[in-house]
Amino acid sequence: MVRRKGAQRLRPSLSQMCLHILLFTLLAPLPGDGQNPQPGSRTFEPVRAAIHVHSSYSTGDESLREIAEQARANGLAVLILTDDDLLEVSYGLPPWSRLLRVTQSQEALFTGNRLETYLDEIRHLDASFEDLVIIDGVESAPYYTWDVDWAQRRWTVRGWNRHLLAIGLDSADAYRGLPVLGGDGMWLPQDGSAILRMLWPVLGLFYALWLGRRMHGVFLRLLVSGVCLLFLLDGSLGDFRVARFDANVDAGLQPYQAWIDAVAAAEGLTFWAHPEAASTIPPHSIAGMVEVYSQTPAHAGDLLATQGYTGFAALYADHTTATEPGREWDQTLIEYLQGRRARPSWGTGEIDYHRQERRAEIHDIQTVLFVEERSRPGVLEALTHGRAYAVRGGDDALQLQRFVVATVVGEAISGQQVSTAGKPWTVSAVIDKADGSAEVVDLRLVRGTAQGQVEVVAAISGATPLHIEHIETHLAPDEQCYFRLLATSRTSMLTSNPIFLRGAD
Repeated sequence: MVRRKGAQRLRPSLSQMCLHILLFTLLAPLPGDGQNPQPGSRTFEPVRAAIHVHSSYSTGDESLREIAEQARANGLAVLILTDDDLLEVSYGLPPWSRLLRVTQSQEALFTGNRLETYLDEIRHLDASFEDLVIIDGVESAPYYTWDVDWAQRRWTVRGWNRHLLAIGLDSADAYRGLPVLGGDGMWLPQDGSAILRMLWPVLGLFYALWLGRRMHGVFLRLLVSGVCLLFLLDGSLGDFRVARFDANVDAGLQPYQAWIDAVAAAEGLTFWAHPEAASTIPPHSIAGMVEVYSQTPAHAGDLLATQGYTGFAALYADHTTATEPGREWDQTLIEYLQGRRARPSWGTGEIDYHRQERRAEIHDIQTVLFVEERSRPGVLEALTHGRAYAVRGGDDALQLQRFVVATVVGEAISGQQVSTAGKPWTVSAVIDKADGSAEVVDLRLVRGTAQGQVEVVAAISGATPLHIEHIETHLAPDEQCYFRLLATSRTSMLTSNPIFLRGAD
């Protein structure tokens, strides 16, 4: 049942009202597994955040201070910086892939001591901008693989634009230790086995130079010596270590899962960046002999194929379909309800900022967080528990004044869970414009269940401020569901994180 402002409301009896008041007073909130407990007496403040921002430390044009000043001037309260950690692509010719290697790279955080300087400057700016919380992060391309067509003289690097964000590690060692191809973290721990694997070239050299003198001719022994030396030189370039993954052998999503797990082990947050942004870079010719291509298809399916990440870019500059009812986001949320995921995946707004441009200003795409305090711990805690919504529109953005599920037990906002206690409940929302103007909004309320059903239970249009109420009456004790919002106007888009419900205990 859906009501807009001005519609007739249900009139509960006096006894029902008394019962509701008593239950609100006496019953304690019920936290959900992997989620933030219900607010109870907690109060939250909405703060506007820019997530995924590049500076002159990597591919951006502006300094960190210039970006911070722009963020403050545009009404942002949180700035999450995510410069590229490593911008490097290499092709090594097997079996001597370290020795016979071609590399192209740009300056990024892993160049020299830029990472340490970057983190120090972020800490300094965070302390000096009292009205702005500035948090460290990096953007990673953990893995790519080569597809080589020798006949066509065509080399294609695949997956280079499959990116993830790591946020809040606050440690150069932790960032450098992430398993990124070409980085320090790509190597398996040294246990001596790699040196043992190099024993056969040593034995080969010994045979060719000493034992084989009476058995084989000079040419064969020189050939064996040369091959063994090549293997030893190749191994020495990597200090005889073994790489976790090889760009010449497609490892699928294993490298990305390993990267996600490493960030989690370092107590950071992980977000899939622009999962539907396909990328085809024009071919690059090498001496007119080889054409090198770069191709990355849209990869929203990675949201389902990986586990343990904090969230993903639910709203960004490219067209997004993963947030549409029944698509990849809902499928991950259903898996969470079914116990197949340890945590929900949260949606964020991703600006992917590189420079100040028209319709790409730093506040054009925001994540509005509901925090208990304006601080680094407060922001990271809200991000961890999904108390947020994503919005696009800059100065013309929509604003979610209220999105609450109210039961006789209590109220829950995005990222929280509440029990129905076997009684009816109400989903209510208020959407307006940040600048106070009136604009027609198309609003959809999406409901998903542990049984895999996803439906739009309310779809209305109206001018802001738009008030709606949706009332439901039954959820079995062993059932769970969630609600989330999608809103679109002529100038803005808005996507909320879900609110979870469970039946009576």
